[in-house]
Amino acid sequence: MTRYVLDTDGVTRARLTLADDPAQLRECASVVAATTAAAMSAVGPEGSYVHTALERFRMVHCRALDAVADAASALGDRLDQSTVEARSVELFVTTALAEAATELPAGMSGSSDAGSP
Repeated sequence: MTRYVLDTDGVTRARLTLADDPAQLRECASVVAATTAAAMSAVGPEGSYVHTALERFRMVHCRALDAVADAASALGDRLDQSTVEARSVELFVTTALAEAATELPAGMSGSSDAGSP
């Protein structure tokens, strides 16, 4: 029989590692937007090609960073949910086994009474 086990400790460690990533990625997007805006104003009207390229750079990279931040946040939420679900299943199974063990008829507890008079 194949047995699958969720490494809840590993998932928890991964979640803790990922916890600050969305905020850091969003902060990075803000810095990219501000820095690019400063570069665009420094170029001035005479550098229209550079201005357009900087605008595209800002739009693409800020949106990409926001998308990655959203994905990291969603992954973290899913890791949390997976850990809770795995622990809930373990608790349910343990409770069911404990109830089944207490409901066994006399002589069915698994202990050997073969040598008893």
